[in-house]
Amino acid sequence: MARRKPADRQGRRIRRRRERGYRTAKELIGYEAMLSNGIAYLGDDRWSVTVRMSDINYETATRERQAQLINAWAEFLNTFDGSTRLQVTCVTRTLDAHDVMSMVGMRLDGGPFDALRAESNRIMLAKLGERSRNAVTDKYLTITITEEDPERAQATLNRLVKTSESQLSTLDGCKITPLGRGERLRLLALLLRPGEPFRYDDKLVESGRATSKDFVTPWCVDATDARVLRLSNAAGDTLRSTLWIRDFPPIMSDRLIAELTGLKTEGTVSIHLAPYDRSVGAELVDRKIAEMDMQRLEERRRNMRRHIPADELPADLRDSLEEAHNLRDEMRRSNERLVEALAAVTVSAPTRPLLDQRVKDVLAACRKLSCTAETLACMQLDGLNASLPLGVNPLPMRRTLTTSSAAIMMPFTNQEIMDEQGVFYGVNARSGNALMVDRTRTTINANGFVLGTTGSGKSQAAKAEMTALFLSRPDDDLIIVDPEHEYAPLCEALHGARVIVSAGSADRINPMDITLDATLDGDPIRTKANAVISMIGALIGGSDGLNAAERSIVDRCTLGLYREYRNNPSLPQPTLADLHRRLVASSEPEARGLALSLESYTLGSLSGFAGQTTVDTSNRFTVFDVAALEGELKTFGMMVVLDHLWNQVARNRKADRRTWIYVDEFHRMFSNRYASEQFLDMFKRARKWGLGMTGVTQNIEELLASKEARFMLANSAFLLLMNQTPTDAAKLADMWHLSPELKERLGGARPGEGLLKAGEAFIPFDGRIPTDSTLYRLFTTKFGET
Repeated sequence: MARRKPADRQGRRIRRRRERGYRTAKELIGYEAMLSNGIAYLGDDRWSVTVRMSDINYETATRERQAQLINAWAEFLNTFDGSTRLQVTCVTRTLDAHDVMSMVGMRLDGGPFDALRAESNRIMLAKLGERSRNAVTDKYLTITITEEDPERAQATLNRLVKTSESQLSTLDGCKITPLGRGERLRLLALLLRPGEPFRYDDKLVESGRATSKDFVTPWCVDATDARVLRLSNAAGDTLRSTLWIRDFPPIMSDRLIAELTGLKTEGTVSIHLAPYDRSVGAELVDRKIAEMDMQRLEERRRNMRRHIPADELPADLRDSLEEAHNLRDEMRRSNERLVEALAAVTVSAPTRPLLDQRVKDVLAACRKLSCTAETLACMQLDGLNASLPLGVNPLPMRRTLTTSSAAIMMPFTNQEIMDEQGVFYGVNARSGNALMVDRTRTTINANGFVLGTTGSGKSQAAKAEMTALFLSRPDDDLIIVDPEHEYAPLCEALHGARVIVSAGSADRINPMDITLDATLDGDPIRTKANAVISMIGALIGGSDGLNAAERSIVDRCTLGLYREYRNNPSLPQPTLADLHRRLVASSEPEARGLALSLESYTLGSLSGFAGQTTVDTSNRFTVFDVAALEGELKTFGMMVVLDHLWNQVARNRKADRRTWIYVDEFHRMFSNRYASEQFLDMFKRARKWGLGMTGVTQNIEELLASKEARFMLANSAFLLLMNQTPTDAAKLADMWHLSPELKERLGGARPGEGLLKAGEAFIPFDGRIPTDSTLYRLFTTKFGET
């Protein structure tokens, strides 16, 4: 039901000012003052606040989930009454590859790894250059109220922001961030002074020596052309044109904003919504029905005078009556409101031919969805204000919709992640934008998995992440557990330390090493004693472990050794040989039995773990090669390695250093309960201890068969899912309720492609790198290329 309504007081004021002639460019901008908290005073007792909304993966959700999200968005819109105005603004800015590189490229430091950093940058630049434009679309919500008292206005807006934050979080975790004065002015400057660096001094504004408009107003605005504005500033001239969507189809599409922002052109899409109070909306519908009933009676009388059947009414009147009655019924039985809506699209370009082409692109995108758009004539200045995220709409055109119809204009499309200081994983396969993720900030924990079939590129993806972390985070340590001799080339390239873990290796790890820092995690002696009992049980206790008497004896001897060491730190760390001697000296028959069982591991041919640690723990990149662990030492040796890694994590935490642990062929670690329990314990404690654990495996089925591994997988905030077998793809899709499109990407990905999960977001990505690069040769595991 379309109609026009006289503009509100502010719209009339802006048009009166335009008619008498603007004295300065500042008068063009539709607000009067910007408070330090970002709340704008628009004049006529009107105030507005703008929040940034994080995007969600609407387009890749299942159809069922999309319907739920639309309903949730409609419910959110329904919470605002007739005293509130809303504006949803989607701001698209394009970046060329070099712009993106300035944000995400690795900085050279003159060190020995600059060659690798330079090659990483070249690969990033080439990857970004494969797409014509990298476009970023930011979503904003502006809430406007009318209130005479400034303090009450600010309190009301702050309350509405808090309420909105809670309600929008139900939309797949959508987060909102209120914009302060500097951030809101930066956004206005982006739209009004494109290409010009934003320079803002809050002290000048607070002192009264400058106004906020001084930092955002163009030098000159030329409105000579009825359909185009020319904005001039230090960076040159920019042409802008605003269109409005005049007609919508009877059944609206949820693709409108996605299609318009998908054009990847500089500009904005603004949806202005003015809700009616329910009683006012119902009265409006009743009045409209009464008007059409009178029109119907008049048509019947006219038909009778013409000897035409009285019930033959014009089709448009009959359809309008049916639509109005349906609307009234729907409003009575549901939570629907009426809202006045205006959809405006603004595009900009440096030249007129390019601007005309972009206008044609907008018109074509609207026609594709059966919408009719037209360029504003003689109202471009009003269109300029309507496009700014201020909550100002001086345009007189309106379309009356229900909240459910307005909600169909869903502002959410797909998530983009471009964290500063993040790791470059390739490009978003849908948008072509850089995919940069900082696992320490984007997600609730830094734990993750890299999963994929043989040949899917999982090893390349894992090694690429390791290398990026090593090159970009100099205060982090990386530790790799390598069961297949796979990481030696990368270790050598990064000047890392490679530790061969076996009974006969020259590299020794003392399973009884202890870090005596009671502030870390309770009593370190008791904690370590429990770990030693578990390791001894795995070594000599058989499938059932040690019995109660044996556990008590080992516990007593271990505690005694550690207390002596604590009382005299100049002593060397206790060793397995020291524990053996304590057991020999004990009088209990069980102690002598334990000593006898341990003898071959302390004095005999399997005594590789009986002495002091010789491993260099100062290297930032350490590979523990466990391929030679076999037989009776396999479980024990793995437990020793994990215990040693935890000691390193504890030392790093004390030194404020982050630790990253990667375990290849991760599914193998769950073949015995000792190792699986250790992994689960480390996983649960990781976030608090500055640890990011990553499991790398191809055997999803075996991983999912373990209760512990399944728990870890379900609670990992980060995943790289490469190509999967149909069976594994189905299981993973069920676990995370993936849409058919995302499930298809799991099962049909080329090597180096897949899905990235960060927090709640699933993003299809392309992480392929050139096969002739040094990094590819370091990462590849293909036969004949290693």
